[in-house]
Amino acid sequence: MGDIWHVGLMVLVYIWFPKVSAQNLIKTPRDQKTEHTLLINEVNADSPGEDTSEFVELYHTSGQTARLDGYYLVFYNGNGNRAYKVLNLQGKVTNSQGLFLIGSSSVNPAIVIPKNTIQNGPDAIALYYGKGNYKEGMSVTSYGLVDALVHKTKKTDRADTLVRVLTPGRDAFLEDSTFRTMDESIERCRGEDSQWIFQVAMPSPGTDNHCILTSQLNASAVLISEVLAASSSEDFEFIELQGPHSTMLRDIILVLIDGQTKDIYFTMDVYGKTSLDGLLLIGPAQSKTSVDLPFPENTTRPVVRGGPKAIALYRGNSSSFVPGKALPVTGLLDAFVYTSNEEPNPELLEILTPGRPAYKEKRHQLGDVSMNQCNCCSVTRDSLSYVLSRPTPGKLNDCPSKRFSQTLSFCLHVADCQEWLLKSEDILMTLVQALDGSCSCGISAAYFKEPKAACQDLGLVFTTLLTAKSEDQLSSLLLAFKTFLETPGLVSFDRRNITVESSCFKDINVPDLPPGVPSEIPEGTQEPSVQVAKLLINEVNPDNPGRGEDAEYIELFYTGRTRFDLQGYWLVLYNGKNSRAYQVLDLSGHHTDELGYFLVGSSTMSPASMIGLPPNTIQNGADAVALYYSNTTLYAVNMAVTAEGLVDAVVYTSQMLEKADQLVKVLVPGQSILYENDSHSTEDESLSRCHSLSTKLQSSFQVTMVTPLGENSCSSPSAPVPPAIRISELCLAGSTTPHHFVELEGKPGTSLGGLSLVFFLGKEGKARASIPLRGIIGATGLFTFALDRGHGHDGTNLTSKDFSATNEGSSAIAVYSTSLIPGGTKATSENLVDALVYTCEPSKAGGHLDFLGPSYAVPCKDDRPVSLSRCACGNASAELQFAVSDPTPGLQNSCPQDAFAVDLHLCLLTPNCSTWTLHQRRMLKSLGRVLVSSLEEKCSCGVSELYLQGLNLTCVGSLVKVWGQVWARQPEQQQSIETWCQGFLASPHTFSVDDRVLKISPECIAPENAPSVSHSSASFQGWEIALFVMGSLLLMFFVVSLAFYFIKRHPQNYTNIEMNDCGEIAADF
Repeated sequence: MGDIWHVGLMVLVYIWFPKVSAQNLIKTPRDQKTEHTLLINEVNADSPGEDTSEFVELYHTSGQTARLDGYYLVFYNGNGNRAYKVLNLQGKVTNSQGLFLIGSSSVNPAIVIPKNTIQNGPDAIALYYGKGNYKEGMSVTSYGLVDALVHKTKKTDRADTLVRVLTPGRDAFLEDSTFRTMDESIERCRGEDSQWIFQVAMPSPGTDNHCILTSQLNASAVLISEVLAASSSEDFEFIELQGPHSTMLRDIILVLIDGQTKDIYFTMDVYGKTSLDGLLLIGPAQSKTSVDLPFPENTTRPVVRGGPKAIALYRGNSSSFVPGKALPVTGLLDAFVYTSNEEPNPELLEILTPGRPAYKEKRHQLGDVSMNQCNCCSVTRDSLSYVLSRPTPGKLNDCPSKRFSQTLSFCLHVADCQEWLLKSEDILMTLVQALDGSCSCGISAAYFKEPKAACQDLGLVFTTLLTAKSEDQLSSLLLAFKTFLETPGLVSFDRRNITVESSCFKDINVPDLPPGVPSEIPEGTQEPSVQVAKLLINEVNPDNPGRGEDAEYIELFYTGRTRFDLQGYWLVLYNGKNSRAYQVLDLSGHHTDELGYFLVGSSTMSPASMIGLPPNTIQNGADAVALYYSNTTLYAVNMAVTAEGLVDAVVYTSQMLEKADQLVKVLVPGQSILYENDSHSTEDESLSRCHSLSTKLQSSFQVTMVTPLGENSCSSPSAPVPPAIRISELCLAGSTTPHHFVELEGKPGTSLGGLSLVFFLGKEGKARASIPLRGIIGATGLFTFALDRGHGHDGTNLTSKDFSATNEGSSAIAVYSTSLIPGGTKATSENLVDALVYTCEPSKAGGHLDFLGPSYAVPCKDDRPVSLSRCACGNASAELQFAVSDPTPGLQNSCPQDAFAVDLHLCLLTPNCSTWTLHQRRMLKSLGRVLVSSLEEKCSCGVSELYLQGLNLTCVGSLVKVWGQVWARQPEQQQSIETWCQGFLASPHTFSVDDRVLKISPECIAPENAPSVSHSSASFQGWEIALFVMGSLLLMFFVVSLAFYFIKRHPQNYTNIEMNDCGEIAADF
């Protein structure tokens, strides 16, 4: 009986298991606790007329560029509950603010849809993620659902099925056409409890939602929205109120008070209808800007004066307020106290804004500046919710946005941490004063959101979200914050000097700064140096096939790889025949795209240029393109070529014999003109930056296929034929090494006659020594040439200084198919057979030798012998062919092997995961350099980038998951690598990759292959149950079958049983 019960239980588990496993495995992103996700942010389904302004706006909550691979947007018809349109967002990317727009062409969307596509309602829009079969005509489903909005335009409309499946417990949202006489949309905002809500608002496609929480405003809730004070009667002044939209205001009194005497000096009754945005503008009747309610006639101007002053709104009428009398304490709706220098009366503050200081109006910018309420609409009588900004009378306020934000964190070394938890506001105000004193940018407490304090071992950790109005302002504020952390070490809080610890400054990626401002990295990072981001000429295509010349372009690139303002930059095109400008473009007012690219080209080309030019504008050569930066110099057509303000330049030709000596002399002195060889491709080609980010360096460019607004295609289209003679090994360092040597490889018996070995050294890239070669390749396929510090072949005097690696640029050894190259000759690719470029510091690599090949870093700080050896490693990039190794003259090179591989799995916290996937090759290369540098610093075991094999990555949420292997040459080195790997994964320190500050995350699940989604532990438990149940069933089946077989093979004694004929036949069978 017990066995039967067990079998029944297992069968029940087997039947029930699929439901459990499905619950574990199928988790929508909405249910997963991810840091960032994609949401429906705004919908305009019904616009006036023919619906030519309808749109759907998506928002990635990271507020940054994000890939939309795997997402689907589905539009459902409420009549039948089936999909009438499905958009696959594979390959799409949000903009730098996390927004993605789908809609009519009039709103400039990323995906254009025909007019009147989005149905008015009752209908629904749903966002899905995953591999579901989403197609037009399908029934509504919640499988893979991320977000949804069920909407309607009539109160009587119903969409019960859509609501039940997509938004259970939340009714269809009404896009109320009476909200505005022009147009309205449904926008997503944060409510009182910080939960997402939808509300009707003025459409804002591609920009921040206004999020005036009208649900918190009613006829009795009117706030002071904006104040512009004046210093004379001629200046414009106003007070703007915020209330419910299109609502009549009455029984409200505006009262102005002297901040020192507490005397009332002006009152007026407030009446009138608010605008569609709920605004009512009060100001002088005679002004260029029309007002909704003018000041009373014969009023002494200015009315709104400089501080200390106060503005109050009361319920009642002006007859109850007599100038000179004390302020009443009842009926107060809102109040705002402000000052410039002098402190207002403390009693006045206690009456109007209890517990809040006066707003200090510090004018850091020229022109009119108003004081704007930026925490509408639940906050009243609080000066900390105002910011200084440009005046916006009759319009919504110009406020800091979470689109431009960064989390700040720092430590205060305090002994009584629990007491300091109650002083978050004091800490915030001290931070505000410090930042404003550093950058003089008019920052106030309203720039900071979500302040938090927590106690840790070292003291109190204070965290807050810094917001800004633009990327440039955010950069300035972050730089000011770093200054605040670094100097001074002591900060005064409540008359006590408290130490601020910069080590708590974590995970802040300071955006790249404008030219000339060094980009610094927070303390604790392991990257030894950081390159300053800059704007460069990245690609030039001056000559197209055929006569059209309608696909020519110039591409600029900002190495900070983010949106960059081009204010002050100029692009000048020079004619090589007269060395004068034939085209001048002022780039002020323009900016690069989110990835740092900017395209100037033919107006008909695709992708579209940011600045369009007529066809055949860019001359074929010999000519030049020059990039300048100046806020004072004016560059004009027909001006002579100049180097004043020069940032970068390219001098080129499409005809071998044409020259432009004057352009070369001024723009790229001492270099050769670039040749755009049209035989490179049967279609089109360009000059692309491939070999370095050095400015005004012609050797940085090579001929490639065209890649406008994309990463340059620097690899050769076909695999090069290996030369007959190649460099196999170069022994460089180590004073204990008896002989330095160069080892060549080739087919046995190959003659070296007519070849020269040339040594290039230093920043200039000039030949230090040249040795003609003699002899033949031996039977082993190797030829070893000793660099014995004496006389080389033919009496050439050679010392170790001629080929040693240096800290000043790169060095190189090259084989040329010519008998002799004189000393002092610059490196060239003419007659080049093979070359090896090397340096001591990876960050120092670059310069005049870049075109010879990739630069390899070698350890130069110790005396141990070291070689650069050519190695053929499994999955390594074809670009990298040499590895740091032990010297092996005349023997097989000592190379890393997969037999001594160490698996590498990393999870990196990053604020912008999409950058890694968009530029995967470059990011992996940068990460590889960091890993090798860390490994070599730890173990000093002689490793280089070629030791990293199969390095790959994927993005999951805000994590970059990296996997691959580190190979070793022998078991001892393998053990050292394993020790480093364990320490690196456990390290709490940040490090920098491509100027981005990263941190190791413990949330990494080591993938066997390329992972796509990491399932929860519950999912794996489900599979374990499945395997256990299936195994048990198979075991039971095997036991039963074995028993049956045993019974048949060994029948019981039937002597005492009389069988019928049928039984006997069956038994015999």
